[in-house]
Parts: sequence; C-alpha cells; structure tokens
Amino acid sequence: MASKAATLPTEDAKSLAASMDRLDVKGSILDAVNGDAKSLQRHLGQRDKEKLDEYFTSVRDVEKQIELRRKWASVPKPEPKMQEPKNRDFVSDLPVMYDLLALALQTDSTRIATLEIGGDFEAAAFGLSGGYHGLSHHGQREEAIKGLIKMERYQVEQFAKFLTKLKSIEDGTGTLLDHSMVLFGSGMGNANSHTNNNLPLILAGGGLKHGEHKAYPAKGEGRQMLCNLYLSMLHRFGAEVDTFGTSTGTLI
Repeated sequence: MASKAATLPTEDAKSLAASMDRLDVKGSILDAVNGDAKSLQRHLGQRDKEKLDEYFTSVRDVEKQIELRRKWASVPKPEPKMQEPKNRDFVSDLPVMYDLLALALQTDSTRIATLEIGGDFEAAAFGLSGGYHGLSHHGQREEAIKGLIKMERYQVEQFAKFLTKLKSIEDGTGTLLDHSMVLFGSGMGNANSHTNNNLPLILAGGGLKHGEHKAYPAKGEGRQMLCNLYLSMLHRFGAEVDTFGTSTGTLI
C-alpha cells in the first residue's frame, strides 16, 4: 500500500491513507467486539444464543462492507474529462448532476446511481412563490398547477437530455443507454391527495422494447405492484432473487 500511495499526488495520497486508517480502526473495533461476544456466548441460554447469532450476522455484513471499501479505496480512479462543478442551486445544478451520473457510468466508477429531486427544489428559480412542495399540494388551483407543470417540465427536459447523452456515448457493441436501465418517476400518483397508485414511470434503455405506454388497473385483476418492476429489473441486472418488497411476480 505504501508504494501505491507514493505514486499518487500528495493530497490524493493523504486522502487514501486517511481512508485506510478509518477502515483499520473499524476493523479493530469489530475484532474486539467479536472476541467479547464469543466469550459471552458460552454463558447464554438457547434463545439468547439465537439473538447473538443474529448479531454475529450483522457484524459479518459490516465486515464485508469494510472489505469492499478497502478494495475500492485502492482502485485507481479515472480522470474525469470535466472540471469540478461549483455549487449553485439545485435547479441550476440538475444538468450537472446528470452529467456526473453519465460520467460515473461511462468510467465504470459505479454500476448503480440514484438522483432524488426533493421537495426543496427551488420554485423561486422559476419566478414562482410557495415552494415546490406547496405547489404539489395545489388544491386544484389553476395558478399552482401551472407553476407545478413549469417546474416539472424542466425536470423532464433534463432527464431527456440525460438519455440523449447516454445514447451518444459508445459502449462496446452499443451505447451506454443500450447497456443501462434508467428509471424515472415518482412515489406518488397525485401529490395533492397523497395517493400512491397510478404512478407515473418511465423506463428507458437496457435493451428493452420501448415506444409504448402501459397502463395497469389500480385494483382487482391485472393490478401490478411497483415492486414487480423492481424485481424484473433486478433479474435483468443478474441478481438471483425470487421476491423484492411487495412483489407478486415479474413485470417485463
């Protein structure tokens, strides 16, 4: 590790050394806790031993996470072909966030990325008052609905540009979009009444058949859980799981 750090710029070497030190400390703490727990195990009844086994399982999960972080810390990071962005406001930063997601996928810095546009998305940037969250609870007021449409049109436009960017990046035998599943949507069908059925979703890329709109009934026969879509995506991602959340089967 020392020779690895020596080849890095000074600040990067310091950052790597600090990361490894933190991982070593966490590992030492887990070793100490494990030793105490194993010593305690000899004095426990069956039920308490089962509880302690659950604890050991949790510790092992943490150990695996530490090992993965240790490996990632020593992996050479790609040089991004863009300058470090400056913090402005979320509305102005949204296109930059999408650029960073595209860059992370292109350089294989990650295989999974998420971006949340929360209720603090600045309405003032669009010359609106009341806040994004307030506009989403529009009470059928026409002015508030128009304001909400203005803000969300901007969000969808940036998402479309993100897909176009992924499509423009060559990736092996296809494009980055061909080899990525991109899900865009909301956890509410109608924020004004806090309903979570009839959710608006867009699934792009991933070598799937596109160009169609699918609508499923909210109740009764033919109803589909959102987790069915998640389970289908996990299968295409290569995850060998039978269920996910409230899934009742697969969707695609």
